[in-house]
Amino acid sequence: MAQPQPPSSTPPQMPPPPPRKVANGKNGKNAKAGTTSCPANVRETKIGFGFQPQPDLVTANTVPELWSLTKVNNVLGTIELTSEDDAQDIGKGDEFPENNYPQSASTTVPIEKYLSSEFAAWTFLFALGKGTKTGTAPGALTYTAVVSDPAVDCINVPAFTWVEQIRPGVDAVVDHEFIGMCVNDFTLTLDSGPGRNNAKLMVNCLGTGNAQAPSGVTLPATTKEHMLNATSAAVLTVNGIDYLLGGNFISLELRYSNNIRTDSGYYPGSGSQNGFAIRGRMEYNTREFSLTYVARAQKGSVELQNLLNQVEGNTEIKITGGMIGAGPATHAIDLVFPRTLQSAYTTGDADGLVTVQCTTKIMKPTDGVTPMVQLTAITEQDQIFGL
Repeated sequence: MAQPQPPSSTPPQMPPPPPRKVANGKNGKNAKAGTTSCPANVRETKIGFGFQPQPDLVTANTVPELWSLTKVNNVLGTIELTSEDDAQDIGKGDEFPENNYPQSASTTVPIEKYLSSEFAAWTFLFALGKGTKTGTAPGALTYTAVVSDPAVDCINVPAFTWVEQIRPGVDAVVDHEFIGMCVNDFTLTLDSGPGRNNAKLMVNCLGTGNAQAPSGVTLPATTKEHMLNATSAAVLTVNGIDYLLGGNFISLELRYSNNIRTDSGYYPGSGSQNGFAIRGRMEYNTREFSLTYVARAQKGSVELQNLLNQVEGNTEIKITGGMIGAGPATHAIDLVFPRTLQSAYTTGDADGLVTVQCTTKIMKPTDGVTPMVQLTAITEQDQIFGL
């Protein structure tokens, strides 16, 4: 008679699971649930903005008034929405919010570009708000920006339209336009070293908060730009000191700010969008220039003597580029400050060599005729700033 077997320690095998139904994928291998991912690369971004001023803050530039340029920073435009709630209101029975209320909208765009004659002309004119053009297209055109006079030109900052797109269409990743953008400030840097990176313009733009999506804009082809390199400086005089002599210059930073009045742009009747208040005016406040530079220290320290004795001198920075047409005119910028003086001086080092870092104050001439600054760009692009 067979003896009973002891129970097995191995659990019984479960039946195999039924085959999984797969919607996509060959033979069901490596299939993923959901739609296929198709992320967008930031390099797909296309941008366009008005090279002529808007007729007013609420009327967008038309397509013929837009140009497409490239930039090097990958930060796109931002719309900032603020809101408030009723958490602190009395009568609800507790301190928790029950309702949310739209408050205000604002738009910002940072633009960072290698220096070109076209973008320099645009920046100087839209920032300072006033300028002239000489020359006839096609050919060399000279744009000169000067500080606007509030008594004559009012205190409004010129506005333009900004458009950003990534795969515009029915399933656009990004497709919007910001209407009523203005230049709040810009910084021009000149540095040592090879390549386009030694001459750059950084512009911070601030807008009314008026945003449209989709934009409904078909952007034009990219405008050809003509680059300007710091190594091609033709004039480099700061506070009367010629730094082209001896090759002692290292770097420079010129900054201008309109300090746009932000809160006062919202007022009764300024406008609203989707319940959020938008600005109805974009006005400059205290405008200011600043100029700092670094150079190799030399015996006698002319910079320190100019500081101690408060010696005034002219400042001019001129950078040239390629010829326009058959020449002899070239793409260029020419920045002229007739009256400057040193306001700060420190020593440092660069590559182990002693340097001087100076802050130069830009002063207003007292003759009532000479402009405080003249920021000139020579290019072949016509109708910049509507000139």
